[in-house]
Amino acid sequence: MQINKHSSFYLRNGWPTKIIDAIPGNPYIFSPANELAAVDSLGVGRVMVKAMRYWAYTTGITNEMKDQQGVYHQLSDVGTCIQEFDPYCQSVGTLWLLHRNLARDDNNATMWEWAFNSFGHREFTKEQFVDAFFAYYQANGGTSKRAAVEKEFDCFKNTYVSDKRFDLEKIIEEDTIPFFAPLGLIKYLGKGIFEMPTMHSRDIPEDIALYSILKDNQQHLRDKHQIDIDVLLDGKKQIGRYMSLSYSSLLELLQRLENSGKIILVNNFGNRYIQLDNMDTREILENYYRESAR
Repeated sequence: MQINKHSSFYLRNGWPTKIIDAIPGNPYIFSPANELAAVDSLGVGRVMVKAMRYWAYTTGITNEMKDQQGVYHQLSDVGTCIQEFDPYCQSVGTLWLLHRNLARDDNNATMWEWAFNSFGHREFTKEQFVDAFFAYYQANGGTSKRAAVEKEFDCFKNTYVSDKRFDLEKIIEEDTIPFFAPLGLIKYLGKGIFEMPTMHSRDIPEDIALYSILKDNQQHLRDKHQIDIDVLLDGKKQIGRYMSLSYSSLLELLQRLENSGKIILVNNFGNRYIQLDNMDTREILENYYRESAR
């Protein structure tokens, strides 16, 4: 359980592209021993380099490892797909993939995981959010003070929403809008009030949903080829939680997958579940990007 590893630098538009460009040629770029070279190569300050390292592995763009030479990164399957098909992160599916990884990482992105899996309030103020998270954080051994949690909230908020008004269709500057703003997962209602609205099924590409379901339930699917819909809706770190889906919107999404022949929806005397085979998740991602490009 950790907070403030990003040094209060929220994820900027353009940073994933810099990461994807840099890692293949220099896997050790984020190693502390290479700090000055990273500053020169990435074109950001030393503290921002540390923040970029944090966002690289928490969003799942890279896998971070360590050997005798130091810390090194390799592009993940998600990272290599983004590199090949969407290097500027313009696809909504890319944003969903990176959000998914953040919202499932209770160790490195604790506030993100808690907010989308445990918080449970549709409308809230900063004070209400911080009060609830601080209680959770302390109960689970967190030692940072409330002021640090308030800073963490500001970074969390700034990855999804601005309390300034803007038009997503007109503003394209790198740091003008929050990275995940196009997803609409958090909205600012004014007067200090934020909202986490229920998503519509049409907001989520079906192949991204399928990929997420398969990755979230890999171990379960080794033994069984079915998952209860209630698990997908209410299970921690499941698509219903971190994509803010209602029962009806989840069911509509699953019906789209069934209509595409990718899953089977079953209603067995009121027990509703899906049947699906183990599929190549990398192939699913590649299919999504190829279809999106048409």
